[in-house]
Amino acid sequence: MSAADLFALFLHFLSLSVFATGGAMALASDMHRYVVDQHGYLTHTEFVNSIALGQAAPGPNIMFIIVMGWQVAGVQGALATTLGLSLPALIFPFVVSRLSRRAQFERTLKALQRGLGPVAIGLMASTCFLLVREAPGVWKGAAIIAATIAVLALTRVPPVLLIIAAGALGTFIPW
Repeated sequence: MSAADLFALFLHFLSLSVFATGGAMALASDMHRYVVDQHGYLTHTEFVNSIALGQAAPGPNIMFIIVMGWQVAGVQGALATTLGLSLPALIFPFVVSRLSRRAQFERTLKALQRGLGPVAIGLMASTCFLLVREAPGVWKGAAIIAATIAVLALTRVPPVLLIIAAGALGTFIPW
């Protein structure tokens, strides 16, 4: 992979990090669009496998970013994806904490907090669909995702219970 391609990969992940309100996993659908659909660095199966391996490994949820970058371009790819996604997360909290101490920014920060909730839910929904779209019985997975989102949006059921319920339901459904 050329230095220009590595820099473009870094910049793409850097731009994604601004929208990482639901965590790195919420951005997987756009990562897929970039590394699989647009550039063909990975196949869909390799992409999903990097997520599975990253989730199975002990450590933070962001581990799949390192695995994906490694598959794309070895150590340089792992550094490009990881630094691209991590640098703003290191800088933004510092800036926001400084701004939140000033009264003139309080209203803006509260509006951002309220506005980013629906964004996070939409990103998570797109990631969920990405992960099940090529599975056999995709409509069953889509139905579980839709029901989970509806329950999340309309009730105060803890998300962990919905994850357990969706996992149990998926276990007993013949795919």
